[in-house]
Amino acid sequence: MKILFVCTGNTCRSPMAEKMLQWLKPDWEVTSAGLSAQAGAPMSVNSKAVLQEHGLPTYHVAKRVTAELVEAADKVFVMTEQHRQALLSQFPNRKTELLSPNGFDVGDPYGGSMADYEYTFGELEEMIERRFL
Repeated sequence: MKILFVCTGNTCRSPMAEKMLQWLKPDWEVTSAGLSAQAGAPMSVNSKAVLQEHGLPTYHVAKRVTAELVEAADKVFVMTEQHRQALLSQFPNRKTELLSPNGFDVGDPYGGSMADYEYTFGELEEMIERRFL
């Protein structure tokens, strides 16, 4: 199974989701990208800290979503409805959906407190468990 997670900058939400699912499903190909990512940017400091707290890997370099990444994925999961609409307008496909099984947006912790990142981690963890386990 090939899974692509997409958010805005590929430094907070999608890399955290990527690392969680890679840990849970090591035989799957899991990656992430951002609609407005600055290629080569590091993961946010707080995202990295939260992943470390949970014993998850932290190496990540941001990349922008491309047609090739979308094409290669079996499923593409986005963090918000706005991401879904933007992705589908750039790369029309039938495999993109919200990560939340209930249709909720995953809040962006970027620039927030450590508590904001921990909250987002918890949201992602719950959604990934419900979707993939």
